Amino acid sequence: VVELITPELGATPDKLYANFNLEPLAAASTAQVHRATLHDGTQVAVKVQRPDILAKTKADLNIIQNVASALQARSQALANLNLKGITRKLANGAMNGLDYRNEAYYTRRLADNMAGMPGIHVPMVYMELCSTRVMTEEFVQGIKLTKTQQIDAAGLDRVTLANNFLSAVIKQLLVDGFFHGDPHPGNLFVNTETGVITFLDLGLIGEMTQQQR
Repeated sequence: VVELITPELGATPDKLYANFNLEPLAAASTAQVHRATLHDGTQVAVKVQRPDILAKTKADLNIIQNVASALQARSQALANLNLKGITRKLANGAMNGLDYRNEAYYTRRLADNMAGMPGIHVPMVYMELCSTRVMTEEFVQGIKLTKTQQIDAAGLDRVTLANNFLSAVIKQLLVDGFFHGDPHPGNLFVNTETGVITFLDLGLIGEMTQQQR
C-alpha cells in the first residue's frame, strides 16, 4: 500500500494523512479500502488499487470477448443479441473503472445532481489526494439498505427511505440521464441516526440521451 500510494500521490501516507490505518477496512472489487484521517481531523476512506489488477483484468476481459466472438459465430440468437457488442461494452466499462480519476469525477458529478434531494447523500471527494490508482473520499457511517431489522430497530420509516431512494433514482434516470450503474446493497448505505441514504462506489455509471429518457 505504501509503495503504491507514494509514487501516485508524491509522498508517503504518513505525510499525506494525519493518520493512515495500514490494515484494510474492506474490499472494493479492484481495490481495498483503508481508514485515514486528514490533517484537519476529517475522517476519510482511501481506496487503493490492488497490485497487477490492470494486467489481470485485461487478460480476463480478452478471454471473455474471445469466447463471446466464438459463441456469436455459432448462434444466430446470440448474433441477434449482439453478444460481442455487449461484452465490448462491459470491457470498456471495466477498464474505465480502473482509472480512479474517472470515479472521482463521476462521484462529484452525481453529488451535484443529487444536491437538494431529500435524504440522499454522495460522499465528498478530496481531489488533491486522488490519482489513477488511489482515491480519497469522505468516510460514511451506515449499514446496507437491505438490513431491514436494524433499520426498524433504529426507528426509521422504511416507506420514507424507499420514497427518497426511488425519487433519487428517477431523477438520475429520467431527468439527468446520468445514473449509478451498480446500485447493489453494498453500495447503498443508510445512516441509522439520520436516515440519509448514501450512494457509494461510482466506478460504474450509465448515461442516456434525451431521446432514450
